[in-house]
Amino acid sequence: MRFVKSIKFRLTIWYLVVLGALLVVFGVAAYFMLSHSLYQSLDDSLKLQVAQLEGSLKVEDGSIGFQDTDQGDFGAQLAELVLLYSANDNLLYQSGPRVEITQVNTLVTQALAGHSTLVTAKTRDGQEIRLYAAPLKGETGIYAVVVGRSTAELTDVLERFRYILILAVLATIALAGGGGFFLAKRAFKPVEQITRTAREIEESDLSRRIKVRSEDELGRLASTLNQMIARLERAFSRQRQFTADASHELRTPLAVIQAESTLALRKKRAESDYRKSLGLISREVSHMSALVDKLLFLARSDTGKEQLNLEAVNLKELLTDLASETEVLCQEKGLQLKLGPLENLVVKGDKVELKQLFFNLLDNAIRYTPIGGSVTVSVERKRETAVVAIEDSGIGIPEEHIPHIFERFYRVDKARSRAEGGSGLGLSICQHIAEVHCGRIEVESQIGKGSTFSVSLPLPESSQSNNDKQK
Repeated sequence: MRFVKSIKFRLTIWYLVVLGALLVVFGVAAYFMLSHSLYQSLDDSLKLQVAQLEGSLKVEDGSIGFQDTDQGDFGAQLAELVLLYSANDNLLYQSGPRVEITQVNTLVTQALAGHSTLVTAKTRDGQEIRLYAAPLKGETGIYAVVVGRSTAELTDVLERFRYILILAVLATIALAGGGGFFLAKRAFKPVEQITRTAREIEESDLSRRIKVRSEDELGRLASTLNQMIARLERAFSRQRQFTADASHELRTPLAVIQAESTLALRKKRAESDYRKSLGLISREVSHMSALVDKLLFLARSDTGKEQLNLEAVNLKELLTDLASETEVLCQEKGLQLKLGPLENLVVKGDKVELKQLFFNLLDNAIRYTPIGGSVTVSVERKRETAVVAIEDSGIGIPEEHIPHIFERFYRVDKARSRAEGGSGLGLSICQHIAEVHCGRIEVESQIGKGSTFSVSLPLPESSQSNNDKQK
């Protein structure tokens, strides 16, 4: 049953059906063409005989006949049957076997009226005979001549040809079926190898790849499957790394909470000690809550179920409000918050997520800039995009770490980041928000001189035209 359902079997069957139909059409056409050609030749020979009989007609002493040749009776050489009738419908001459044909009288009447006729008639014993009746001009008037020949020879030829055709079609279908199945099996052999390799690939081992042996459709299929497996391997690797990193991030505050609560419950302590323990637990819980919120955000983004509330967002107003909110954080750390060029640019996006994007970048800039430094916020138009730049005079990022800073849970200085309260997810969230808004985020940094994060967002056409008019 499995063999019957295979593509090889169905492909072979379809191939045989199409081939069989073509052979049948070809055979029928060849048969009818041969039949028409044989009957046409017979008709031409009968017409030629009538033309020759007209030239050999002779009348002597009231008797009518045909001149003889050296080889005998002229009529008997060309046809099996020759009948000559007078204008009064009387039989004057007969050559060949005596047969009774019911259509002869009708043919004679039409011939005497000047019409030539070709018909296939049957004798009383059931034999087919081809008849040609035509008017014949003689010295004494108009006669009607009927010549005929049996079609038995033609029928035998056509029957043998039909038999040969049937055998040839059956033999061709049988050979084509075997050859077609062999070729189909050979052609689908790479599919079996692909299936076998794919069946051996498991979630725990995605390093296996399908061998690509050709550049045809199956080769392209194998290459596509290899690319898909590679993407799955990277996705599973990221998922495992993400799970491990998330577990590690949550384990640390949970261990602190457990240790602090166990220590506080072990014996009676002063109220100040309890307050200190509860304060530490509260900070760790806040850190865990923020971490869980970020993990949920990234989980929603990975599933593609995140819904954006798109609206017109004025970047100048958004950054001005955000600078006012974060100015307190700068003052607490002894930093100077500067506003650079702020062009009146409008983009289409989710205001809440864009605010989170720029807040994360500002928070990072404030966190890693030492006392006495500065943070500068600006927005400028560059061609068809609005570029928001957040520049700080902080510690900078080593060049070897820059390609990885947008990876989840990646930290340049793990101990320092943990002490600062970072989770290693902020820049990943920033990159995701920029990408879902059809933008991009870039960074330039030098050790000891600071970093500049630039977010490029596409400008709507209406916004571009309005700005052009204002300029």
